[in-house]
Amino acid sequence: MYYNDSKDFIDFIDIVNFTLDSSFLEKWRYKYSEKFITSFQMRLLKALSDRKPIKKESLTNFFKKKLKYSPEQINNFYESIDINLYHPLIL
Repeated sequence: MYYNDSKDFIDFIDIVNFTLDSSFLEKWRYKYSEKFITSFQMRLLKALSDRKPIKKESLTNFFKKKLKYSPEQINNFYESIDINLYHPLIL
């Protein structure tokens, strides 16, 4: 992970911390379901504990094939949370 300055790194850590917090679940669970949000949080935790980034494609496949969510719902979620902010944790 490379950042231009420490502020970028701190912003990234803040986003990850918020995502793993219960307030993230509260914010999005009515729009996307509690199962959807907790699954996303668990995938992020796993990536952090494994010290291995998640490919956006594999995350999408997980939601689509294993949890049976529609591609439209997945893409809407990505847009809502601005998935690009999670780079380099989600590639």
